[in-house]
Amino acid sequence: RFDDKTTRSEKLKSDKLAPIREIFQIFVNNCQNSCSISEYATVEEMLAGFRGRCSFRQYILSKPDKYGIKLFALVDAQTFFTNKIEVYVGTQPDGPYKVSNSPGDVVERVCSGILGTGRNITLDNWFTSYDLSKRMLRHKITVVGTLRKNKRQIPPEFLNLRGREEKTSFFGFEDNCTLVYYIPKKKN
Repeated sequence: RFDDKTTRSEKLKSDKLAPIREIFQIFVNNCQNSCSISEYATVEEMLAGFRGRCSFRQYILSKPDKYGIKLFALVDAQTFFTNKIEVYVGTQPDGPYKVSNSPGDVVERVCSGILGTGRNITLDNWFTSYDLSKRMLRHKITVVGTLRKNKRQIPPEFLNLRGREEKTSFFGFEDNCTLVYYIPKKKN
């Protein structure tokens, strides 16, 4: 722990990350000051392996380390340098650290330092949505990402696979958005 033991219990009432908040913020500031991010970036979720006692420890079966601390990070796609990182602590108590954990809000918070710069961010299917793409476009950020089939914004024409050959693409256009459906193998 890197906090003052006498004020710890008071700080924990408004911040689950209070024991390491100060040192973690110094680390994030050093990351941002050490290197500027290139024109291509990615927003990722990571699981830092950890089996100790922690109220916000996560269990994710698909990760190499099944237990750990979930992190959201903005990473330079060319140098793999982390620019900004945020710890997922679940729902914070009421106070200055209570924020929304929806995928779109996480992306906007993590990308706050590059908004308006004309960069491109790549997202995985947990973050990607049509609404987020439109929001980021208003901030002059383009988005490339994969969409899950269950998203409401996907037109029904993109969901029907019958009669389509493998290694073919299907395109949809709207204003500043392009939706591409690629079929790598049959029934995939």
